[in-house]
Amino acid sequence: MNAAVFARTGIRARATIGATMRSDAHHWTNDSGKNIPFSTKNKPALAFKVSAYLGTGFALPFIASYWQAYKAGRV
Repeated sequence: MNAAVFARTGIRARATIGATMRSDAHHWTNDSGKNIPFSTKNKPALAFKVSAYLGTGFALPFIASYWQAYKAGRV
């Protein structure tokens, strides 16, 4: 391999990395809460929704195991 080939590859790689990491390549504002698909303005409603979502996910295995035991006649 020729040393010039490695040199050109390195130059090309640095040029593409520099072009993709420019600070002006992104066109959005840094607004808090604008990057999520729900509103965070009403804190009690958000707390209820998050608790309901996480509570359902936590309770589901227990409900499923109770249902399986109920179907088997062990409850």
